[in-house]
Amino acid sequence: MKRSSRMGPLWWAARVRVRARDERGDVPGWVMITVMTIVIASAILLIFQERVTGFLNETLNEYM
Repeated sequence: MKRSSRMGPLWWAARVRVRARDERGDVPGWVMITVMTIVIASAILLIFQERVTGFLNETLNEYM
C-alpha cells in the first residue's frame, strides 16, 4: 500500500508521540525508587546517627 506524500509526516508524528508516551510511563517507577531510597537512608541515619557521625568525625580527623 502506497502512502501519499502528505500522510508521511503525519504518520511519523503519530509514531513519535506514541514513543514519547511509552517512555514517559517509566518515570513514576524511578521516582518511587528514589523516594524509597531517601526514606530508607533517613531511617538508618535516625537510628544510627551517633555511630555514623562518630565514624565520620574519626575518619575525617585522621586525614586532616
